[in-house]
Amino acid sequence: MADLYAVCRPNGNLEIKSVQINNQVQIDIGPLFQAQELAFFANVQAEIPFTGDWKPDEDELLVLAGLPEVQILLAAATQNAVALQPLNVQGFENERVVGLFIATGNGNTRKLLLQNFSAQQILQTRYAVMFDGNVFRRLTEPSFSIATHLTAVITAAGDIKFKSYAALRRTLDISSAFRNATDAEIVTFCAHASLAVANAQSFAASADEGIRKHIHAITATGVLNQHTVPDITARAAAIGFALTINAGLIEVPTDRRSAKELFSFLLNKVYRGPLNQQLFITNSNRPL
Repeated sequence: MADLYAVCRPNGNLEIKSVQINNQVQIDIGPLFQAQELAFFANVQAEIPFTGDWKPDEDELLVLAGLPEVQILLAAATQNAVALQPLNVQGFENERVVGLFIATGNGNTRKLLLQNFSAQQILQTRYAVMFDGNVFRRLTEPSFSIATHLTAVITAAGDIKFKSYAALRRTLDISSAFRNATDAEIVTFCAHASLAVANAQSFAASADEGIRKHIHAITATGVLNQHTVPDITARAAAIGFALTINAGLIEVPTDRRSAKELFSFLLNKVYRGPLNQQLFITNSNRPL
């Protein structure tokens, strides 16, 4: 038998609540989640530490450690479910449920099996029918469906094993795993001796999440301090990547797409295909 927990964000803050279920559902829910766990790990050959920019192949998992919110989930799962605040089924939509999980194992073998939860799973917001007696009737009681797959498996040590960053972030706050450059950091970046930026303040104001991630990564790697403009220019020319040089400086394009292409080049993410000689941008830096 397994207890079912809800990951809620009613006011933006994380809360774990117990989902009140009867004995039959407690009996059913464990094998259901465990079958999804088997499917989650099926054919996985490698587990790769998450760095913020790697999209795994079908036989790979990402692993993220040290996420603060994970400890809240683990602590809740060690309690008796009845000690937690129960999910308010009458005000279900206001609970802002973003995930469901169960706990399996004990001690070092303990795991949390986590699913995403979306508003589409709340059945009473739809015109749903159920078979009752010999006819179908409209379902009016508070009800929801269980997802068909896991989003993540969390170990007793707090490691999160997952396949999709986009899916995981819908349930957990993983911003602490990496951060984006602030406006002030972007302005400082724009003032680098190797770069020419038309208007640093305007560039910072229009910078989206992708631009900010790239700038933070470039600053962290120190690539602009390790290579001169002539060196960078020569390396770009060697693969046919176009750079604009303005008064001996690398001109940063004003449009986001071109700026991201430049930043991808500085992060070693632009390469020429060895067979067709076409330029590509990759979303990872995984060494071969």
